Amino acid sequence: MKIHTSILFAALLLLSACNNITQQQESATAPVKHPTTVKVHMKTLSDDLVLNGDVACDEALLRKVYVPCTGRVTTLSVQVGDYVKRGAALATIHSEAAADYRKSISDAESEMRLAQREYNMQQDLKRSQMASDKDVEEAHQRLLVAQAEHKRLQHVAQINGYGSGASANVTLSAPIAGYVINKRIYTDSYVNEENNNEAAIEIADLQRVWVIADVYESDIAKVRQGTEATVTTMAYPDEVFCGRIDKVYSVLDSESKTMKVRVTLDNPNGRLKPGMFASVSVSLSDNGERMAAVPSSAVVFEGGFDYVMVVNGGKYERRKVRVTHVANGNSYIASGVKTGEEVITENALLYFNASENE
Repeated sequence: MKIHTSILFAALLLLSACNNITQQQESATAPVKHPTTVKVHMKTLSDDLVLNGDVACDEALLRKVYVPCTGRVTTLSVQVGDYVKRGAALATIHSEAAADYRKSISDAESEMRLAQREYNMQQDLKRSQMASDKDVEEAHQRLLVAQAEHKRLQHVAQINGYGSGASANVTLSAPIAGYVINKRIYTDSYVNEENNNEAAIEIADLQRVWVIADVYESDIAKVRQGTEATVTTMAYPDEVFCGRIDKVYSVLDSESKTMKVRVTLDNPNGRLKPGMFASVSVSLSDNGERMAAVPSSAVVFEGGFDYVMVVNGGKYERRKVRVTHVANGNSYIASGVKTGEEVITENALLYFNASENE
């Protein structure tokens, strides 16, 4: 008999506890009597879209210097980060090819002197009536050909940086004034056909730079060419650089699912450096786009979808919506509600849960 009394007492305690839990759950999910509501209204997208990006060289102000022949690097005068003036010597390469080319120039000079002598002689003979006009003309043509070949070789030597005289050296010179941003040769290294496919030295004029930023697929429709943008960096957090999106790369990266946009900025003091992290704020207010908006507190996210609780004739209706943008405490809705409809903004989750149990 004592055992049965104990079991009954335990059962009563368990039932009482369950009732308390049920009452607490009901009180937690029960909606308040007078919900706070607001009407759905049209609102202009007036916030900013923040993108992550990096500072890069303006390719129009970038020059790549190649080694024109095989050889050994005997002198390297610059390092990455150095500023160089136009025409400054960057490196010297000792090359057998350069020596052979200088010999070709010497041979062309000899040929030119012989042709000049022959032409002078034919003119003298013509005055003595011992040579014809044809002989003089042929000598003249030979001289013109020799001069043209010598001039061509001189131009090629100048372009490639071949030294004068019998020098076997090649001098790499800076084609523009700017900063050395990349270097692939080293003192005493040997350049041959196998490792000479890339530029030996890259120089960039940083008076103008690019900022390349990534746009997530969900935000692609919000950015347009010509949209105003401001750029901030970690190096100068209090300084704002102003520009516009001047190029939209209409291709998505297959891995990150992002599209790149470009902002071109004047950089007269060279403060922006290639590789710097940049934060790009794109102004959406200029687009003038208006959408139905509600306070973000009215939106309930459940099961991968967004919902609002619409007040309809004294009843509370669960409505699935498509939110396209959230900013400044507002959620912009593309579909699901109409302007003028009332939605619950306070304790919306409680009403949502209550509607599920109805």
